[in-house]
Amino acid sequence: MDVESAIKVLEDLPGQPEQVKQLSPAVRQRILALAKNLPSVVLAPEQIAFMQIFETPPRQFAVRMAVDLRIFHILVERAGKPISSAELAAQCGAEEVLVVRIMRVVTAAGYAEESGAREYVATRMSHAMVVPHIEAFAAHVYEASARSCNRMPEYFKTHGYKNPTDDLRGPAQYALGTDLHFFEYLHQDPVKAERFNICMTGSKAGLRFWFEWFPVTEHLVNPFKSSGAEPGTPFLVDLGGGIGLHVRKLLAANPEADPLVLQDLPGTIAKAKDLDSRIRPMVHDFFTPQPIKGAYLYYTRLVLHDWPDERCRTLLKATAAAMKPGFSRILLNETIIPEKDCPPLLAAADITMMSLLAGMERTKQQWIDLVESSGLRVVKIWHSPDFRDLEGVMECEVPQ
Repeated sequence: MDVESAIKVLEDLPGQPEQVKQLSPAVRQRILALAKNLPSVVLAPEQIAFMQIFETPPRQFAVRMAVDLRIFHILVERAGKPISSAELAAQCGAEEVLVVRIMRVVTAAGYAEESGAREYVATRMSHAMVVPHIEAFAAHVYEASARSCNRMPEYFKTHGYKNPTDDLRGPAQYALGTDLHFFEYLHQDPVKAERFNICMTGSKAGLRFWFEWFPVTEHLVNPFKSSGAEPGTPFLVDLGGGIGLHVRKLLAANPEADPLVLQDLPGTIAKAKDLDSRIRPMVHDFFTPQPIKGAYLYYTRLVLHDWPDERCRTLLKATAAAMKPGFSRILLNETIIPEKDCPPLLAAADITMMSLLAGMERTKQQWIDLVESSGLRVVKIWHSPDFRDLEGVMECEVPQ
């Protein structure tokens, strides 16, 4: 294929979203990899570096401003009809010249489109930006991780360039001027707390939950039902399970997966309303001794990546002490990043965990080392089949 033909194929791709969705995961992954490499074909390396460095902060600012001014909502509500800068400024309550300057960046980044001079129309990205959890992330990331990242060079210079391991004296406390853990800092402000909850509730959007690809019935439910466990023995205890999103969905997909226990801190458990009678809510701090002894499964989802190793070991040891050898297991549902060629999103997620929580995304070997240092043994690691999703389930037990 000659260059002109290749360009024509690339130009046609955006207009064929449904056809592209039908491509195999491997082909879509290949397209993403090729797209990532395209700039290096047509630009000098120093040009690419300069563009990435120079464009990132203004783009984050412009998108955040567009969210605050509800520009994306205004564009989407026009249902494909263009809007002038004057009308857009009048509707969002900002000076027109400011709106024009913001929209230059927004349209250049593909979040909207210029249909004419100082005239704008929504794109598919505009529609994405009115999805509640995407909109919430735009504000949360700008206010939290971006602020912390901005001051991390200074933080590391004054702290000897060592990996953060103290979640109460890390980059977030340094940048935000607080002695509180980041989660406590968030929950001081109802707006920030609610925004964060929206982010977390929607973060799994478009991807499957672990129990949608894990052999739950054959590998977990059937062995539990035939184990001769005492009546009332919990099938699964969800540590730090929030308001119960995952246990609700697990039970809906697997009605035999009961009884269940939902554990979290008092303020969160108080919000866990209308639970199925087979789900028992319980106030519990997972860094303290586990009150449910001898459950079949203990489960965490994206909990340990929030914490440095020593705090993770505290949680794991507290759980292990409650487990019944030869019967109980713990399922750690976490992201498992590759040692090489880590996707940009997950590489960024690792820095985000460091910046806010002194936590980290971990590789397979890091997970194994952490689990074994806590007195547990990894039985098997199950991986999501979704090419976009590097979540896995690490099945662990107490060595006999």
